[in-house]
Amino acid sequence: QSKRSGRITRRACAHPAFRNAKHDEIEKELKDGGDAMVGEALIRPSAKKHDCLAVHWLVRPGIMKVIEVGEEDKDTDASIGNILKIKNEVFSGIDELLSRYIMSMNDRVEQIVHHRKFVDKMEDEVDEDLKAAKKKSPAGIYYQLCWNEDYPGYISLRYIINSARSHHIGLSPDGFVWGRQSYPSIDRLLNDFKKNPRGPPGSSAAKVGATANKSKAQAPPPKPSERTSRWGSRNAPASTSSQGSAWASTSNGPPPVPVSTWGASNADNGSGWGKDQPAAPQRPPPPSLPPPPNQGFQPSLPSGPPPSFDSGWGASSSSQRPPPPSMPPPPHGYPPPPPQGAPMSGYPPR
Repeated sequence: QSKRSGRITRRACAHPAFRNAKHDEIEKELKDGGDAMVGEALIRPSAKKHDCLAVHWLVRPGIMKVIEVGEEDKDTDASIGNILKIKNEVFSGIDELLSRYIMSMNDRVEQIVHHRKFVDKMEDEVDEDLKAAKKKSPAGIYYQLCWNEDYPGYISLRYIINSARSHHIGLSPDGFVWGRQSYPSIDRLLNDFKKNPRGPPGSSAAKVGATANKSKAQAPPPKPSERTSRWGSRNAPASTSSQGSAWASTSNGPPPVPVSTWGASNADNGSGWGKDQPAAPQRPPPPSLPPPPNQGFQPSLPSGPPPSFDSGWGASSSSQRPPPPSMPPPPHGYPPPPPQGAPMSGYPPR
């Protein structure tokens, strides 16, 4: 294989999207097709490199983007490579390249042009609209999306804080690219933009803003010996009783959290709870209780004779209860039970 210098190497390819033509011829064919050709792509041999193709993609009416495609695993010089590559994307042929890459890029274009923040205006016109909105309401931060005039296939994110500025937004089959970060949707990209409008995450402008914000941060956290526990104050270990707790140290002042005096009888317990606070009032002692029964305690008995009980349960007296009253005869002439000790013969069966 010999290198070419500006000469088109014809390829033996019968694909309907392939042309053995020059750049101007492909561009004229796409633009002359009008709106019906928007989103379509034609492929030709590259005039810059050998083993390379050029894809002409009509992004919008009158605007075309040229995408370089590398070829690998070629059978002959005149054949199309069995492996086609666009940056890190690998395709097995022209059909897969058109379906996976070009159609996905057309989907990104549709998402942009139908977004609420997109306006089909020139960049200068968008800047004038932003300045007018800023003048009407100085406290607001305004932004719009429009096509990038310098780079075909790119979006311009125009915004104004003190003056009109912009960011370049790229399109990819996977989503939208801002700096080195890729986003699956334009709304996620705009959310990051609102957090740091000066630049994408990881850029030099973003680092400058982060450094400025960091300088305004609070003082560094205290040393481990002075850091308060999120579980509350704890008693100091016995081995460090001579030093005491950092909260209990009078030289360091009061602790940073409110001090509780629940159950604090003195300030020398080393825990810091109630340290340097007035001692809580002492509770009055509870009333004394009588000694337990096993220590000779005998309860006092009431005076007078014991009351009489009719139930007889546990009664020690020998008095018998009076007999119960006699029962009336049963209805329907049912014979009474036989006297005690009489045989049960003649008694109706149950």
